[in-house]
Parts: sequence; structure tokens; C-alpha cells
Amino acid sequence: MKNIKKQKYKHGIFSYYENDKYIGKSLSEYGEWSEAEVNLIKQLVNNNENIIEVGSNIGTHTIPLAKHVSNGGQIFAFEPQSQNYKLLLDNINDNEIKNVEVSKLALSSKEGEAFMNKFDENKTSNFGDARIFSDNNENYEKVPVKTLDQIYYDKTKENFSVKLIKCDTQGQELNIIIGAKKIIDKYKPYLYVENDDVYTSKNLIEKIKSMGYVMFWHKPPLFNPNNFLKNPNNIFSNIVSFNMLCIHDSVRIQLNEIWKKFEVKDSNFHPLKK
Repeated sequence: MKNIKKQKYKHGIFSYYENDKYIGKSLSEYGEWSEAEVNLIKQLVNNNENIIEVGSNIGTHTIPLAKHVSNGGQIFAFEPQSQNYKLLLDNINDNEIKNVEVSKLALSSKEGEAFMNKFDENKTSNFGDARIFSDNNENYEKVPVKTLDQIYYDKTKENFSVKLIKCDTQGQELNIIIGAKKIIDKYKPYLYVENDDVYTSKNLIEKIKSMGYVMFWHKPPLFNPNNFLKNPNNIFSNIVSFNMLCIHDSVRIQLNEIWKKFEVKDSNFHPLKK
């Protein structure tokens, strides 16, 4: 693969796109990517519990989370985009990670097929922006689509369980949640979902609320001043991610008081809405 760099960083050895202006750039400058997300999830999940990660990209979060749950837990990782999938497998193998099950599937609210954009690795771009489309294009690849319920609901007889579902899928979060209704109802996992689209946010919030969840905005900055490479230069300025931590009403957890100010109470509100 062209323009791929391999380097050892905070959480292990990573192959990544040199021309990626977010994940790749963060690895090269700071030796980590969105570390606040990793730290939050580690606080929620014990070292013997399972995580479903939808949209694993090249594994910058998959690897540290797999290490965290290595005392009997497992990561079920989904990455349908071929270039990302290849790097994800390389990174898992290079770090000798044994507790990650990777599926090259897109997930949605129903089974079918879709198309995904391919990247030009010679051009500077956001290589985290892999999206699924219903129509084909000469620069797209066909991918199978399933639901999380199809894959995991029948696993109950195998003592399957899930503590957290992480979903970073460029606007597909609502459809994925709909397609996971049975396992969400059964296991009531934490949901950690991206919500950076003001046009889809309302429906996403209302759907998750209808399933008995309380939601909190989590807006981690891309720049971590305490980064692994001790680089004080903030190349990302004030850019943050827009995610939601969702906790089922039945789950008893002691949250820091500061979380109360970030509770999602109005489905019409979005931090990016003007």
C-alpha cells in the first residue's frame, strides 16, 4: 500500500496513512488518537467484558481496548472499508492481539448490500470518513450489510454478553441502533455513539431515549496536552468530537457531578446547531 507508515506509539505498533489529516496526523504528532475516548471507555468496561466496536477504522482504539479487556473479554470489531480493514488486520497482528474478532461488514437496520468510497492514498484527506451509499460509483466498492441482532442475538445460548457498543460510522448510527434493538434490550450495554450531524441528531436522540437510556454529550478535544510524544503544539486548534455516552435507566453508576451539565435533555439541541 502506498504512503503507509509504520511506527511504535503509545498503544503499540501502528501502520497508518501518512496523508490522513486527522488519525494519521495525530499518531505522527502525538503518538495517539483521541485518547479521551479510550480513557472513558476503560472506566466503564471491566477487563473481562466484551465490547462491540462499529467503525474500527485502522484500530487506534481497537488495540488499547483489546489490551484493556484481555482478562477474558473480547472486542468484536467491524470495518467494511477494504483499505482500513487491511490496516486494521495488520495492526492487530503486529501487536499480537488475540482477543479481537474482525468482520468486514457494514451494519445497518436491515440486511442487504451497499457501496463504500475508496481512498486515494496519494492525496491528503480524512481517511476516517468512510461512508456507505445505496448507489454504485466507479470509485466505490460493494460491501455486505447486516444487523447486530442478526449476528449476536442468537449467541445468548453461547453465554454471549456485551458491556458497551461503540459506534463511529459517519451518520449511520441511528440505523445501527435500530438494527441492534434486541441485543440492546437484552444486555442494556453502554452506548458510545458519534453524533456530529445536526440533521440526524434529533432522530438518533429520540430513538435512544425510547429504549430507556439517559444520554450525555461527550466532546473530547482532538488535542491532548498530555500526549504520549509530549508535543505541546496544538495542530487541531479547538476541534472536538461530538459523541454521546448513553446509560440505561436500570444501570447503577456513580458519575462525576460534572456530567450532569452535559445531559441530553432536548432532542432539538445540538452543539453545532446555529
